[in-house]
Amino acid sequence: MAFVSTFPPLHCGIGEYTHFLVEKMSRQEAPIYVFSAHGTKAKERGRVISLPSFQPRAEDFSGLLEKIAEEGPFDVVHIQHEYGIFGKGEPFMEFLEGLRDHVSHIVLTLHTVIHSRNSELARYQQRMIDLSDAVFVHSTLGEYELWMQEVDLRKVYLVPHGTYVNRMRATKGDLAEVLGMEAEADGRFVITVPGFLRWDKGIMLLQVVSERITEEFPDTTIIVAGGFQAEGKELSMLREAVAEVDAGFKQVLFTRGFLARRDLFRLLAASDAILLPYREWPGHLGVSGILHLAMGARKPILASRVPRLVEYTEIFPELSFVEEDVKGLLGALRFLRKNYREVAHEVRRRLHAFLRRTNWDSTAKRHLEIYSSLS
Repeated sequence: MAFVSTFPPLHCGIGEYTHFLVEKMSRQEAPIYVFSAHGTKAKERGRVISLPSFQPRAEDFSGLLEKIAEEGPFDVVHIQHEYGIFGKGEPFMEFLEGLRDHVSHIVLTLHTVIHSRNSELARYQQRMIDLSDAVFVHSTLGEYELWMQEVDLRKVYLVPHGTYVNRMRATKGDLAEVLGMEAEADGRFVITVPGFLRWDKGIMLLQVVSERITEEFPDTTIIVAGGFQAEGKELSMLREAVAEVDAGFKQVLFTRGFLARRDLFRLLAASDAILLPYREWPGHLGVSGILHLAMGARKPILASRVPRLVEYTEIFPELSFVEEDVKGLLGALRFLRKNYREVAHEVRRRLHAFLRRTNWDSTAKRHLEIYSSLS
């Protein structure tokens, strides 16, 4: 089998997803190829062979097709699709059409399902589905949106995003080492905001959120853990927003870029709570990878009510709030602070079945079962 995806060390949520997935799949005997984005080196680790083969958002994917033809044929080629990687134009569609000659089954994971309100992009999505043998989605929202668009659900498989179950035993005393800076956190309530710094992650609201939280709860330390993932005007606005918070709030710490995977696990394990103040693009349905890392840490999560976070907000609505509603966020935080021990215990209890169903072993097993059913 083979995957087409970004892959570490490139900083990308899709690449992290593929890393966790193939790590579990590699326990079988057959080799697994990952045709990854340029910017990394060819690498063979155990049964996983990663080969840089394409440029994200390229005008031509013929080089990727040639690489697959050279290494194939394959029983399954599984494409981890995201519009920010493969674009919205004809080059990717031509790649899908040409791929048929080199593989028995084409599998497509739609990390973003497009709502019918975007009619042009929904038609593009339908063309991708028509050229695939199986389509994976991560949430029921995506599954039934495709049904509303009259996609044959016999081709669609609901496969939950995998979850890394974090069993790290980190303490607040470890934070200075993890962050690489002075971080006196003993006796303080630590809230971590993990993930890329982007408009849709709520970073533009960080100043008012930080001001209101630290004003009401002065014993709080907020740690923003991630690097910028934006360009142009959006990047300039994000840098300005972060600089204002960094200069104005000593209780808010920034990691100055991406954390190594192990350090991120330790940070989440040492935190008292996790904050995901997401905003959303209307008409885009997906699932957050950072949400699954946060749920795997089994800590209380303050989460906005957007499609990407629905797996958590439907389990623990008491800690959810409407996007951009700072008053609602503060209400959820007050509830958490007042009842912390009971809430933390209840979070672990409610997440138990979810983690059993979505851990990466279960997710990898489900992938292999579906591949076998296609034969």
